[in-house]
Amino acid sequence: MDLIDWAGYISIALLFLMMLLAVPIFVSMGLAAFAAALLIDDFQLVARTFIQTVWQGASIFELVALPLFILTGTIMQQTDAGRDLFAVTKAWAGSISNSLGVATIVACGIFAAISGSSIATAATVGLVAIPLLLEEGYGKTRAGGFVAGGGTLGIVIPPSIPLILYGVLTETSIGQLFIAGVVPGIIMLTAFTLVVYFSRPQIKGTQDVSWSECLSLTLRCSGVLALPIIIIVAIYTGIFTPTEVGALSVIYLLILGLAQQRLTFGKFVAALRTATATTGMLFMLIVFGQYFAHFLTFEQVPQSIAHAITDNATGVWAITLMILAYLVLGTFLESAAMLLISIPIFAPVAAAAGMDPLVFGIFAVIAMEIAQISPPVGVNLFTIHGISGIGLWTLARGVIPFILIQICMLYIVYFFPEIVLWLPHSMK
Repeated sequence: MDLIDWAGYISIALLFLMMLLAVPIFVSMGLAAFAAALLIDDFQLVARTFIQTVWQGASIFELVALPLFILTGTIMQQTDAGRDLFAVTKAWAGSISNSLGVATIVACGIFAAISGSSIATAATVGLVAIPLLLEEGYGKTRAGGFVAGGGTLGIVIPPSIPLILYGVLTETSIGQLFIAGVVPGIIMLTAFTLVVYFSRPQIKGTQDVSWSECLSLTLRCSGVLALPIIIIVAIYTGIFTPTEVGALSVIYLLILGLAQQRLTFGKFVAALRTATATTGMLFMLIVFGQYFAHFLTFEQVPQSIAHAITDNATGVWAITLMILAYLVLGTFLESAAMLLISIPIFAPVAAAAGMDPLVFGIFAVIAMEIAQISPPVGVNLFTIHGISGIGLWTLARGVIPFILIQICMLYIVYFFPEIVLWLPHSMK
């Protein structure tokens, strides 16, 4: 084989080499593909292709939804909405066993249905929940594990920022992807809640709140509680596109924050600053990731890998190989980077295994969830460590039950695709 025939694989080798040297992921992807492309064409042609691909990647209209949902999450953080959500779920959990832990998971689920961000969910709920969990005697392993694990719901329950990335990469309807994540998200929320409820040692809730007090608290927090319902209904009915829903969410929270006198100009500027930094990082990953994916596809690397896997393993074994690959990638790649690198390679494998693009989208995002809490790179672990001071390996022990649930969910999505497809198909 000529060296040119190996250009695609050389780009992958260069990518991992630069990552080992601590070169930023987006720089690694861009440079690896650019350098390998020089083996095939002259510099002028490679540079022109690079500029065109990056420009096209940054000009996709659907990406407008990305900063809007990120800003939604940062405004939520600035207005202490997480405190309201936790207060409501804590009141309704009452005096059941492990009530505070159950309230934490449910609060994560509700916040996830607004922000679309795993990190924002873990940080916002964690600031409120972890001190109370430690005070109640849950211990650092369980307290940190509950919030880190529950935070991952932020990227499967719509609106989901990773699902926007997947939709852009694969040209799949973002609205349908959002709706496809509803049922799997509810299943995982239920499974997480049950794990927390039955975890040992059991801690009996000491708070006994009357029905009238619960209803009164729920009504006081109804403004923020209504937003997830508005988002799901707006997308499901087709009244708004995902981008328009993102804009609606921002406007809604701005009005709510001003009406409740919780959003000052300084807090809004802080929310904008955080959202801008996060958006900038993600856009760099997206545009350079698309160039890397474009080069791999041109070199037919994904097709070659798909053929190699499907020739040696079919059906569930091919899926198992994908899961193992995602588990390995998740230990040293940040989740968004993992998605951008893996989708071009594994999408043909999923198609050969008979997976619908919507099903594979949910599959890939659940795999991202695992990466969020897999040591040593899991960003949720670092987030909780940063706000609580709990050790990373203590947190890693606490998230083991949630990782096992997510691995099981990957197989459930593959064997029972109707879980994913039922709601999107009912939209048509």
